[in-house]
Amino acid sequence: MKLGFTLPIVGPAISSAAGLSAFCRELEDLGYDTLWVGDRLVTPVDMDSTYLTHGPQMGRYLDPVLLLTVAATATSRMRLNSSTLSTFYYEPPHLARLLTTLDVLSDGRLGVGVGLGWMKQEYDIARNADWHRRGKMLDDMLAFLHAWWTTTPVSWNSEFLSLPQVYADLRPVQEGGPPIWIGGDSEAAMRRVGRIGTGWLGVEGPPAAASIAGRDRSVDHLWSIARRAAQDAGRDPDALKTAMRINVGPGTSVDSLADKLKRHAESGTDEAYFDAFAVFTSLDQMLDFASQVIARTGRL
Repeated sequence: MKLGFTLPIVGPAISSAAGLSAFCRELEDLGYDTLWVGDRLVTPVDMDSTYLTHGPQMGRYLDPVLLLTVAATATSRMRLNSSTLSTFYYEPPHLARLLTTLDVLSDGRLGVGVGLGWMKQEYDIARNADWHRRGKMLDDMLAFLHAWWTTTPVSWNSEFLSLPQVYADLRPVQEGGPPIWIGGDSEAAMRRVGRIGTGWLGVEGPPAAASIAGRDRSVDHLWSIARRAAQDAGRDPDALKTAMRINVGPGTSVDSLADKLKRHAESGTDEAYFDAFAVFTSLDQMLDFASQVIARTGRL
């Protein structure tokens, strides 16, 4: 199982490109396989959601693509990914240019994890579009990215974007474009995984790691939807991968995290990565924790 670490896009830990570069190099030297970023554009003062926001840290947020650009220049082996990139923040040609450039600068080490987001207020502020149609918007965006990465000149005509023929001669290093990972635990999300995804982005559990807590029929049902969608699309369902995000909370010990990682590895998870921004406020603290974790687990 591959092991990854999430860069803190919120909070005070990152304050310079030099510090972030050194941090990324150290993680690569430790043996980590992937660097991950989340995405946050705004955090409303008055939030309807009860989602844990970790207080004032959520008011200081950095750009995920810029962070990955710094990481790309600081490393040579680790892959770069997002969990998850909020595509509705971006106009499609702008996002296509950003991701293509990053794939080139990283020599083809980019993955693109996408999701629908959970904060409706942020969506309303960023996009001012129908929240209930964001799944269709995501599907349209992913189809547009595929067209941009595989054809030139490229044109597009949908209910969300009209683009006349333009040149798109900057090609991704990875043929066909960076692999797309899909987050979410709805039936629609699992169908999206099966149709177009390299794999599924989960948080702590299903479907790949369901054996950690015992098999659950609803989890089996969701994963069967992804496999069936892959078959219907002419894809190999056994090729679908899983990457599990572990959010490290206050009181999480190295031993307890190592045990979770071991169980994920035994369950067949392809990659696990953890996010420690809620516990540590400096890159040095995060690096020390990351060093202890990999020393305790080895190369899972």
